[in-house]
Formats: sequence, C-alpha cells, structure tokens
Amino acid sequence: MLKKILMLLAGSLFCILFSCQEEAVYSVKVRLDNLEGKEVYAVFEADDMKRIDTLSSPGGNEFILMEMEETFHSLTLYFENPAQWITVYLEPHRRITVTGDILYPRLAKVKGGRINDRLTEFREKASALLKEQTDLTHLMDAPQEGQNAGKYVSRLTNIHHELSLLADAFIRKHPDDGASAVLIGEYFSDPETPLLTEEYLNLLNPALDGFYVVRGLRETVEKAKRTVAGAKAPEFAVTNLNGVSFRPDSFAGRYFILAFVSSWSDNCQTDELLLDEIQSAYPPEKVEVMTVSLDEDPRPVRELIRRDSVAWNVVTDSAGQAIGLMDLYNVNIIPRCYLVDGEGTILLKTENGIELRRVLEELVNKD
Repeated sequence: MLKKILMLLAGSLFCILFSCQEEAVYSVKVRLDNLEGKEVYAVFEADDMKRIDTLSSPGGNEFILMEMEETFHSLTLYFENPAQWITVYLEPHRRITVTGDILYPRLAKVKGGRINDRLTEFREKASALLKEQTDLTHLMDAPQEGQNAGKYVSRLTNIHHELSLLADAFIRKHPDDGASAVLIGEYFSDPETPLLTEEYLNLLNPALDGFYVVRGLRETVEKAKRTVAGAKAPEFAVTNLNGVSFRPDSFAGRYFILAFVSSWSDNCQTDELLLDEIQSAYPPEKVEVMTVSLDEDPRPVRELIRRDSVAWNVVTDSAGQAIGLMDLYNVNIIPRCYLVDGEGTILLKTENGIELRRVLEELVNKD
C-alpha cells in the first residue's frame, strides 16, 4: 500500500513538473557530473536587469530551472569556483539541456536553440584544446607547481592561439550566426585592441546588429577607442587633495601624465612607473603628473605625501573621482598611465615606466 502511495505521489510530482515546463517561457535542464553537494548560482540576464537565484547543494547531479517571464536573453550558471561558469542563450519556449562535467565547464554541451547548438558544435571540435587549457590552469593554481608556471604560460598562450584560429574559421564560415558574435567576445574582444574586435564585428551580417552581444561589443569598442594613441583625451573635472580643480585643458602646452594606482601606500606602483624620477627630471611647465589613487580615505594619503620630497598632484576616490576616471579612461589594469601632449592628444598608454620615460625623453628633446 505504501509503495502504491509513493508511486502515486511520484506520478503527481512528475505531472506538476511537466505541466510547469509546458507553461514556462524558459526551461533549462542541467545534468553535470561532480555537481552533487555544490552550490550553484543561476544568473538570469536581460538588457537592463539581472536576477540571481541560489541553489544550495542541489540533490544529485541534476536540476531544472524554469522562468515564467519572457524577459531574459541568457542564463549563466556559476559554481563554487567563480572562475567556473556555463552560459546558456535563451529562446522563448525552447527547452534547453546542459550536460557535462562541472570540472570542465567549457566542455559542457548546451543543446536547444541555434546559438547553443552552434557553440556546442564549436566546442566539440575544440574539446582537446579546451580540456588541456582547463587542466593547465588548474596546475598553475597548485602551489607545488610554481616552478613550472613559465612552461604552463607558454603552452596556454599557444592553446589560446590555436583556439583563436578555430574561432576565426568558424566566424568566417558563419557570419549570419549569433554564435559567431559570442566567439568574437571570447577570443577577439580586448580593450587594448579595439580595432581587432571591430574588424571581426564587421565580418558579421548587419542583421545581427540588434543582437545584444553585438551591441555590447560595439559599445566596448567605442569606449576603448576613446583612449587609443592618437585619440583626444576624454574630458574630466576633478579636485586634487589640496582642493585645486583640474581639467585636461589645465595642462595645455605641457606634456601631461595621468597615472592610475590602487593605493598610495603601495608605492611600488609609482616606482614601477618611474613617476618619482620623471617628476624630479622635468619642471612642471614642461611635464605635469597627476596620480589617481583608489584610496577612499584621503587623510593617510595626505600624510604620506607631506613626508615625501616630491610635490605630488594626487586625486583620490573619496568622492568617487578615481572610479569615474577609471571608467572614462577604460582602465582595466593597474598601474596604468597615459601620456598626453599639450594639445590634449593621447600619445601613449602603458604600464611600463621604462617605456614612459624613454618616449617622454624623446619628445622633450625633440622640442
């Protein structure tokens, strides 16, 4: 009798689940090896919003995610290691399955919908490279493998090159496919080389211009192009620690170095950029340096500067100024500095103090 009741309950639950799947706008069934006991974060994304669901230790290796609102364009599953994720491209009323191994998320097979199917096709072709890439990344993270890091980096660079060649061939073969835009984002989107990204985007069918991935990539390209060498330095208005206001035209007629560092107490960053040497070598009427520090509390920065022999011009993040400038100047690496000429044109973007000093010496001597 108990067995019969359990069977009836199981049947009822199945019917309820099946009914929900029928009504759901989006339905994603996930089955991943080594998932049991892991925490999963499901991030549904739309153009202007995100919704995060947490699945704490789902039972077994399988679960189903359903969404009733026709709002979202993608779902990303993050696991306990934030470097591990799987992205699913959603289509209304298209059932999607995700299978694979949580240890190799980049090898996961996402089936259902043209983009998912095409990307799975690409990753199956590249599976050996993707597996080796994951294994080497895990080895690099192991403390005992530190002595082999150089070898791993070299091989990872080669793997990325080989994957890029496969992605290039796929994009040229499928210019009408949204999966090609996704691969451009994965392999050819670098804020340091926006023209390369733009070159690949121009291979795509213009019909894809409305696809949110393409829109996002083009926005990133336009933002990055604002700070390439030869571009006009973006306008800003900030106040330094002494209450003096500055704009780019405040440095008209002089070479201007805009340097971004994480913390003034970490003076190895200013040393790395050789800023103290440059400050000491050139009078302010020829070269002016402004350092942007992410320190939120300006008081300890003022104290450190007061004891320094160099008269630093420093902007901190006490009023959100540093974050705003970082976004405006597309800073994704710290330390980072820009060399701007007296007419406001960016001449150099670098993290290398030796390069900065050499270029500056050549310019000043030429003048």
